[in-house]
Amino acid sequence: MARSTLRLPFSGNRLREWRERAGLTQRELAEACGLSRYQISRWETGDARPEPGSLRPLVQGLSDALGEPLDLADLLECTG
Repeated sequence: MARSTLRLPFSGNRLREWRERAGLTQRELAEACGLSRYQISRWETGDARPEPGSLRPLVQGLSDALGEPLDLADLLECTG
């Protein structure tokens, strides 16, 4: 049986904007989230999308770095 993947309108550009706003390099964000720099890079360039299980640590790492709460919606493409 094929594994289904959650298809949220994730935005690599918004991830990069939030990461830069937090003053983090890709490596620093990856370390804060327990992920790899390679994953962060691929997500930002749109070469890959994060698995659902990676989103919570990603949002938490950005929130911690910014000192303000973020929501998953902050990393999604604006529609409408």
